[in-house]
Amino acid sequence: MKQISGGEAQIDTARKALLSSLTSITDPTTHVALRVYAHRVEQTNKAGSCQDTELLIPFGPVDRVNLEAKLNTLVPKGYTPIAYSLEQSKNDFSLTREANKTIILLSDGEETCGGDAVGVLKKLKEQGFEVVVHTIGFNVDAQTRSQLEAISSATGGKYFDARDAQSLTGALKDATAQAVVIQKDKQIYGAPLRGGNSYETAVAITPNQEFRLDHHQRQNEFDYFYVDLKAGQEITASVSTLERGVNLQNGQARANSQPYAGIQMHGDQRNLIRKEEIIGDTHKTKTIVYATPRDSRMYVLIGSTYDNMNADETNFKVSVGSKGDLGKEGEAGDTIQTAMPITLGRYPTNYLGGPDLRDTYSFQAKKGEAYWVGFIPDQGISEFFGIQIYNDYRQKVLEVSVPPGEGLKTQPVPMPEDGTYYLEIAPRYTMEKTGGYLLEFQKAGEPSGAVTPSVGAVRSAPTGLPVPTPATTPSTQPSEPAPKEESKSFWKRWFGK
Repeated sequence: MKQISGGEAQIDTARKALLSSLTSITDPTTHVALRVYAHRVEQTNKAGSCQDTELLIPFGPVDRVNLEAKLNTLVPKGYTPIAYSLEQSKNDFSLTREANKTIILLSDGEETCGGDAVGVLKKLKEQGFEVVVHTIGFNVDAQTRSQLEAISSATGGKYFDARDAQSLTGALKDATAQAVVIQKDKQIYGAPLRGGNSYETAVAITPNQEFRLDHHQRQNEFDYFYVDLKAGQEITASVSTLERGVNLQNGQARANSQPYAGIQMHGDQRNLIRKEEIIGDTHKTKTIVYATPRDSRMYVLIGSTYDNMNADETNFKVSVGSKGDLGKEGEAGDTIQTAMPITLGRYPTNYLGGPDLRDTYSFQAKKGEAYWVGFIPDQGISEFFGIQIYNDYRQKVLEVSVPPGEGLKTQPVPMPEDGTYYLEIAPRYTMEKTGGYLLEFQKAGEPSGAVTPSVGAVRSAPTGLPVPTPATTPSTQPSEPAPKEESKSFWKRWFGK
């Protein structure tokens, strides 16, 4: 910068161009810093001169008075330590801020200290420090231009060539415009939220709202949240990554290109129900769905067992919906004691699966009244189902099976005596995921809608199925409760197992 160009020292031309371009930044949220080199140590001390670089103005809003005063102190003296200056610039940026980082390098000469600027930038990237470098060559020769172009190309930046004061000012303004666009704060999604450190300190989370943690999360550490559910409700918990992961070391955070995230769901007995992990994938979502057959508190844990989580690049959400039976919020229980009363009608919305092993309904009937049942599983459900009607003593009045993917309409079955009866719907095997079904329950001779399956064909009771008739001489003694293995005999009879 000692050379004279156009009748003016190049350092003076550079001062004016820098002042003009940087003070054109009027957005107070755009922070700028100024690092210089070769301004304090003479060339007679090469070792010292090759380490002569200084952060003259730390990052902050542009202050014209301070900037002009600092620029006026600069006097070119020593060698050109470009590589060393780039290496030191890593410490100028806030390593906890997730914004992209940009450097504008202005030089009138090539590296003269033997440094490898491209190699330095590659090493910094491997350490998790990613920066874009735009370079400006001011009256440089072909060799210097080639070196500066290699630096900008290695980081995805641009090279600008300047031959005089006017072109230098223009190049600086163009480079500044590029840098300001890149350094604008990116959109951060989700409201910041902090959970508890344990089940005891878990924080209630608002359903149907997107959140992010208010802090980076270290590997194998978790924030605890909870949601209280009613019987028949379903919880959906999801976690998503954007583009960046994070390295956490010595109290500093450095963004990287491999985002990790994890989510776990625990029951009210503090038992793990399911967990999902995102392992280094950008723009990925993992989801857990669980329907509870009873009132319970569900815990959602946010954290990864594989790596750290970047708070600004990870979102999570919990939603709660109804998976009740008979179109209600409530749940048809698994037992006689928790049976849901059912009246005559057609009910298109009912659910089974997961911890919901069976649906039990109760109804009152008089001796001789005949009832029939229609059943259609939702499309995509390929399970054997069993349908039973029995009394308080679990004496069966009806017992039929439904093949996978088919619907069924039973023959009318008369009730043998006055009393309470129970209608039970159950899959042969445990269904891992929740699935729906249509249920119709009618009394013979009463007006009703016809059952039309959405999948499969309407089936009558299988040939040879016993259809009980009322007892000719009702016993005066109550029947003994059926043995516990009776349900197994049903499956053995129809499926041979």
